[in-house]
Amino acid sequence: MDYTILDRNENSWKNTKKVGTLIGDPEDVQKRKQLSTAALAKLQNVWVRGDKLKKKTKLKLYRALVESVLTFNCSTWALTQAEEKKLDAFHRKQLKRVVGIRYPVTTTNKALYKQGNKLPLTLYVLENRWRLFGHILRRDREIPANKAMEGFFVPQGDKYRGRPITTLPVVLNNDLSRLESSTYCLKTLKDIENLKTEGSVEDSMHKKN
Repeated sequence: MDYTILDRNENSWKNTKKVGTLIGDPEDVQKRKQLSTAALAKLQNVWVRGDKLKKKTKLKLYRALVESVLTFNCSTWALTQAEEKKLDAFHRKQLKRVVGIRYPVTTTNKALYKQGNKLPLTLYVLENRWRLFGHILRRDREIPANKAMEGFFVPQGDKYRGRPITTLPVVLNNDLSRLESSTYCLKTLKDIENLKTEGSVEDSMHKKN
């Protein structure tokens, strides 16, 4: 298998597309926002003039034709808390348009989610993140995804200076730390082995949401 060594300070690779997704997570989220905005605009007549359509029908259309574009491959995202807040705010802005809440009318986030029968989008991202991670853990050790995970935790010598990069293993470890009475973490190869032998962790993460 061939590998390419990337410079930590070189950012051009982040805009490389693989399987329909940009490799850089913030870059991919921004692209998803643009694509979903375009998809939402194509259905402008449905949102604004679709008086004959029930709200439930509009929400189904939004989920199938717009939200699915926004969340494509979201299970691979490793976002900071600030990026997650921006993503939820963007999602709420789209929801308001779908359910017909326009200026000067205002509403609370809780009321909006209830009206749209939705949860914060970041909870959907979290659930999909753990579905993908659990799927990989159950697969053969020799598949590329498991090899990549093992390689991530191999010591690489001196650490880079500066703020630590938010990676998927870091986000997964943060997820585990938020579980009540959690004894799990994701910092070493041994931690991966512990998670592979304990199938209830993924279920616990789903129940938490």
